[in-house]
Amino acid sequence: MITLPSKTCEKIFLRLGLSVLLIFTFFRAADAQTGPTVGSIVVEGNEQIGTDRILGLMLTKSGGLFRKNKLNAATLRGDRDAIENFYINSGFWQARVRPFQENRPDGKVAIRIVIVEGPRYTVSQINIIGSKYIPEARVKRALLTRIGQPFFRLFVAADRRAIQNLADQNALLDARIDAENVFDDIRHTVTVNFFISEGEPIRVGEVQIRGLRKTRPEVVRRELAIRPGQMYDNARLVRSQTQLFQTGLFRSVRLEPLRSDTDSTTRDLLVSVIELPSWEVSFGGGYASLELLRGSVDVTQKNWLGRGITVGANGQASKLLWQVAAGITQPYILRTRNSATLRGFFERQVRVGSHKSREIGTSITLGRGLLRKFRSQTSYSIKQISINDVSDSLRQVLLAGSVADSLTSRREGGLTQVVIYDTRDDILNTTTGFYSLVQANLASPLLGSSSANRNSLFAINGSVRKYLPIRGFPDFATSISLGYVRALNNGLVPLDRRLFLGGDKSVRGFGIDQIGFPDGGAFAFSSQNEIRLQLKYVGLAGFVDLGGVSNTVAALSFADIRIGYGGGLRVMSPIGLIRGDIGYHRNRKGEVKTDLYDRTFFHLGLGQAF
Repeated sequence: MITLPSKTCEKIFLRLGLSVLLIFTFFRAADAQTGPTVGSIVVEGNEQIGTDRILGLMLTKSGGLFRKNKLNAATLRGDRDAIENFYINSGFWQARVRPFQENRPDGKVAIRIVIVEGPRYTVSQINIIGSKYIPEARVKRALLTRIGQPFFRLFVAADRRAIQNLADQNALLDARIDAENVFDDIRHTVTVNFFISEGEPIRVGEVQIRGLRKTRPEVVRRELAIRPGQMYDNARLVRSQTQLFQTGLFRSVRLEPLRSDTDSTTRDLLVSVIELPSWEVSFGGGYASLELLRGSVDVTQKNWLGRGITVGANGQASKLLWQVAAGITQPYILRTRNSATLRGFFERQVRVGSHKSREIGTSITLGRGLLRKFRSQTSYSIKQISINDVSDSLRQVLLAGSVADSLTSRREGGLTQVVIYDTRDDILNTTTGFYSLVQANLASPLLGSSSANRNSLFAINGSVRKYLPIRGFPDFATSISLGYVRALNNGLVPLDRRLFLGGDKSVRGFGIDQIGFPDGGAFAFSSQNEIRLQLKYVGLAGFVDLGGVSNTVAALSFADIRIGYGGGLRVMSPIGLIRGDIGYHRNRKGEVKTDLYDRTFFHLGLGQAF
């Protein structure tokens, strides 16, 4: 037993007493600052506007079993003004609202909101006054206000902005738009007059650039969609701002015409920018049951020589894959917005129980942004490939095809075309949008492949992804991928080009390359389907993935489709979204039975699985 000194006990009890007193005083003071409890709210006199809409405008609420809402006179006056302004803005120009309080026998207060709506005014006429460069018919097409429709004061304010936007599109930078509403209290109609003071169209003068420290001015000028001598156009200014942001060089971009004290119809364009750091270093990591730990690093200089040239190197290492690459990208070639990338790479891959492959080579890629959401890339690559440690069973299959060149080494030259359509809101943690990719590759001796390798190969793969946020329910995301490879000459597809499935990027209920083991296939189909539930601090996911591999498209049957089930946890961290998934698959008839542990796989990585 522990005995405390009497002075210590006195201090403890004194502090407890003071704490209780402060809490009691606080709640008494909070309760004293409010009025009686609101028992009910009744709306009377509303015929055109629903009761729920009116109650939604009020801050004063009626109390419930666990919530005791107190009456505050100032809040109730604000509710009255909000309802009255809503009516007036909706065309009830003579509407009046009065709140009444009545004491109930239970001590609570009943609130009555009495509304005198009055007549609803309609638009009888719309006049466009002062338009010279903008056709009157075009102005009226842009208006929300319509003849014969109820009069909305907020519509008139929006129409002023719409006319101002038309003026900006026509280089009328000095245009001023005013509106006048003339009420007829006898017919209960409104005549809306728009007064347009256009001024003269303004052309672009000189382009002034501020805020540059490392970037050369020509890098900014080449991204501008508007040039000196052209008429000012808001759409061109917005596109210029977008293109400058897309370079990845600037944190902030602002374009604005400089005001002039003269009546000149030419004004300089000021481009103000704040640059981003040009060096970027990123790290990544993950874990998979068969691959074990994996790590990656990426070092990039995005603004080499101040010309927007990107120079970088990246590497990835795990038990099954070693990959190193370095390259340089010129984003603007031949005075066009086409990019060119020269890249060198080395890769070593292990397919457990099948073979090992190694390739080293170089590639050149031409890229083009077709539209804001479309991207196109054309690549030519030449690489030396070697295959070794082929399993005995697989060696017998290949030797039967009498093409030993695919077992040792070869040089492969090929062309690759990629087209991407992307509307995702976030690459690593997508919640809405659509993504599609189509990639075709042709390798042939005519493109630099070794003459000893008689194979001319054609490969095509594609994927589509759709992300559906569902209000009140977990979000849904789905992905479908297809792959096909064909040897055009002797019919033998090299081992390193054969298709496998399994792992965190395809069917998560299997290990990497487990579907199609050991010899792979020429056709592969897979689909990932996931339900995502975002909680306050973490996210939960449940998934069903499926896929199959076969030697031909016709040979793939439902019996070849393997299904993986599982769930995962998503945690947002300072380094990005951390994903952990556990997947498993069932034993299939005709296969050697394995226990649940051998059929369960764990995947850990950054970003969503797709």
